Amino acid sequence: MAVRFVSISIVLFSLAFTGCAHMKRVPGPDKDTIIPTAVEDASNKKPSIVMENNEIIVRGMKLKNSKFDFPITVNSRVEYWLDYFTGKGRPHFSRYLERSEFFIPYIQPLLKQAGMPEDLVYLAMIESGFNNHARSHAKAVGPWQFISATGKRYGLMVNWWVDERRDIRKSTLSAIEYLKDLNSMFQSWELAAAAYNSGEAKVARAIRRFGTKDFWALTRHRFFRPETRDYVPKIIAAAIIGKNPGQFGFPVPQSKPANDEAIAGDGEIVKLIKTEKPEENLALNNDNEEDLEDILEEDEVSSTPGGVTPATFTSPLEEGQLANNESIPLAKPVPTPHVTKKGQVSGEELSEFEVQSPADLLQVARAAGLSYQTVKSLNPELLRWCTPPNVSSYRIRLPVSVKEKFLITYNHDAFPRKVTFLAYKVRRGETLSRIANHFGIKVDPMSDLNGVSARLPLRNGVRVLLPMPNDRSRSLASLEVRDPPEKRRIRRKPRRSKVPYKRRESARSTAIKLRGNNGT
Repeated sequence: MAVRFVSISIVLFSLAFTGCAHMKRVPGPDKDTIIPTAVEDASNKKPSIVMENNEIIVRGMKLKNSKFDFPITVNSRVEYWLDYFTGKGRPHFSRYLERSEFFIPYIQPLLKQAGMPEDLVYLAMIESGFNNHARSHAKAVGPWQFISATGKRYGLMVNWWVDERRDIRKSTLSAIEYLKDLNSMFQSWELAAAAYNSGEAKVARAIRRFGTKDFWALTRHRFFRPETRDYVPKIIAAAIIGKNPGQFGFPVPQSKPANDEAIAGDGEIVKLIKTEKPEENLALNNDNEEDLEDILEEDEVSSTPGGVTPATFTSPLEEGQLANNESIPLAKPVPTPHVTKKGQVSGEELSEFEVQSPADLLQVARAAGLSYQTVKSLNPELLRWCTPPNVSSYRIRLPVSVKEKFLITYNHDAFPRKVTFLAYKVRRGETLSRIANHFGIKVDPMSDLNGVSARLPLRNGVRVLLPMPNDRSRSLASLEVRDPPEKRRIRRKPRRSKVPYKRRESARSTAIKLRGNNGT
């Protein structure tokens, strides 16, 4: 009994001093600032993060930027990912930081205007590395890695023609709504982030099974996959490094002013305004605008019957709308980031133009004086060579610098805007499905173009439209018209036909007789 009493007391004593203390929200001057407390690491029993004079010290290093609005906890897993991002994974994280110079200034104002933690921008960094073209093995696409069902549930259009999961603004607004719902469901940003990775049903089952809403307590069990258990530690490690890149050996981004901007004394970039002769400048600007309006009015009358303009400029005030159509105009224009398929990142101040659909992107590029690939990279959600034909109009993004040139050229009556699709003459017994398989495309866009069911047989000699340009001089491969195969065709070896039992037995007896005759 004495031995059992001693063992029980030892177990109780060990349970009383184990565990991990998490971050606590302490009232302070900034209600959105997270004040971290000391965190015990269960592996070495030493504090991983300490506080001195309201400053955070991680592994003996005082962080220069210690303001976080996402709950920060540093433990062994967070330190593991800090070591990984600054060690073996440094090349990848350096690329993420390079892209973050364009993506973070664009995403954080949207998060702030929606009342969300601005540090959630690092969730997109962990998801896709700030890449519009990112695609996971689970077929999640875009900078916020939406799967098709979740993207459609939050208002994103996903079909053969368009995949708005690649659109940085639309996908960000949808991610904001999704994260809002998750946070209201679990009342915890850590659990909301975990649910964003694994699904809300998985997190709800974990809470019911283990009876706690503490993310770090749930990660002590193996109910979540390793990817989900490390998801929040990755976000925290990325936020710590992203806000203090120089202290971890990464280059510190420098703010570069534009031609009409300058750096003020406090380091803020301000806009330069010419004030030498404001009256003359104002009169000149008004004259230019009136001349442009006269030209556009003449083009409207001469080129578009019924008063319908092929392309119109969309006011910037119409941008920045949440799912509930609440307008949130930004304080100043922010360059829209985009990544090419080769991984090159850039950002430009863009304007939206509403064009009649379908619109050929090659003709749009010619009217704007840009290359076809540039127009495609500025509109990564457009998967094909034209805007979707099943809508009356579509908004495309082009640089602000080409606004006047594009409107004048594209709206001119002599400019070739009409889109003609390739026609195919049907043979006897063919269906849309069979024709689609022959050309390596999906049957849904063909069914939309022709208004015919995919399974019904077609009349011999009838011409059906294919979602391809009717121009032999254009290379279909360079325009990426053909669909990449979603599933690789597995060539199966032909099965050997089974030989009947009687034939096998007769062949076997014949072989035995031959061996006997040969004396073997």
